[in-house]
Amino acid sequence: MSNLEKQMKASATALQEAWNNAKNVPLTSSLPAKCYEQWLKRAEMHYLLTGTIPILVARDAAWKIVQDVAIAQAVKDKPKTVRYASIEMEFAVARHLALTSFVSVTWSIYDRLANVCGRLSSIGEVGNHQKQNPKLCEDLLGETEELGKRRKRDTMGFGGHLHIYAAYAWPIKVSYKIRNWLVHEGYEEGSTSLFEGEGIHDRFMLHIDAIQHLQKVCGGEHDGKKKGEATCVSEEDDCWLHRDLLRILEQYNNEIDTMFAALLKWSVDSFVGQIKAFAARDQV
Repeated sequence: MSNLEKQMKASATALQEAWNNAKNVPLTSSLPAKCYEQWLKRAEMHYLLTGTIPILVARDAAWKIVQDVAIAQAVKDKPKTVRYASIEMEFAVARHLALTSFVSVTWSIYDRLANVCGRLSSIGEVGNHQKQNPKLCEDLLGETEELGKRRKRDTMGFGGHLHIYAAYAWPIKVSYKIRNWLVHEGYEEGSTSLFEGEGIHDRFMLHIDAIQHLQKVCGGEHDGKKKGEATCVSEEDDCWLHRDLLRILEQYNNEIDTMFAALLKWSVDSFVGQIKAFAARDQV
């Protein structure tokens, strides 16, 4: 069991207990009813958190499928063809299908966790979103587009935005961009191909132009090196320069998992602490 899964289970249990406690409002409560109403509404997200845990299993399965495609051998007498889900197809097609499935499932987890954490620990503008749920990049990372320029917003309580951005912005933005590229753009973005080639021997090797493009749109350098800040991964340990997309996704998604485990613990523990602190006068 991963650290993220352990934290999700622990936080879901804590939120459910907070929901049960907030539901039992003392008849002689001195706090206004709207205080308990807000706590109930927030704590009810234990359902969303519990429902996210099984998606981790789907992500693990999707990752195994991607790894199988990465080592797939050509079908006899068909040098460009592999077998994927019992169907024969060109390697580039199998690679795209497997990757798109993996990044989609991965970011469904991140979107759901961002919703929980955003509702619990963000400023009112984000936590009370009505038309859309809080998003990792747009809200928790606090980076938006305004008149063609990037603008940073301090969206988290207790300066939490600093820790998310300073330590994890780079892997978050790279993973998110790759997800959008595969899901929305397909094989190329504009005239830029994501991979070196379409043959089995090309595997998951990024095209040099794709590396430069990713660096540019994610805020990095243009010489093939990652941005020197906004990540906990050291220069010597970073797998970016290997050009293998699977190694990049594995390392960067592990970083995002670590971030969410910490953010989830802080958000839920702080929320539960708020209820205990303010409802203490009703427990005397």
